[in-house]
Amino acid sequence: MKKLLLLLALVLPLFISSCGDDNNDVLSPMEQDLVGEWAIINAPNSQARDIHYVFKKERTGSRRILENGEVVNDVPFNWTLEGSNRLTLSYAGQQTVLDITLTLTTLHIVYVATGATEDYSKYVRPETED
Repeated sequence: MKKLLLLLALVLPLFISSCGDDNNDVLSPMEQDLVGEWAIINAPNSQARDIHYVFKKERTGSRRILENGEVVNDVPFNWTLEGSNRLTLSYAGQQTVLDITLTLTTLHIVYVATGATEDYSKYVRPETED
């Protein structure tokens, strides 16, 4: 009986410490589809800028502006997805709320504050030539 209690005393702290709030680390199928890089294909007010959103599985990411294929502006954010279409981007001290429609290859964004829309396509980096 003492051995069993000793074993329980040794093992129990491992179970207790591993039972933290791990649900935040598990991505929903919709969040998994969002992860990746998205390149703008249609934005009426983008002034022909090449804009990319990058969503990482750690719920971080960045909004990048590119010129001639080079990143000239890279603004990091944290992101959360509420339900299947309300995306919140948290930048330093501010938030942007977006309503999104997502397929495997397209991302349609509506900026809640302004009603402006943008369309993005899943971006696959071209392979570099050797």
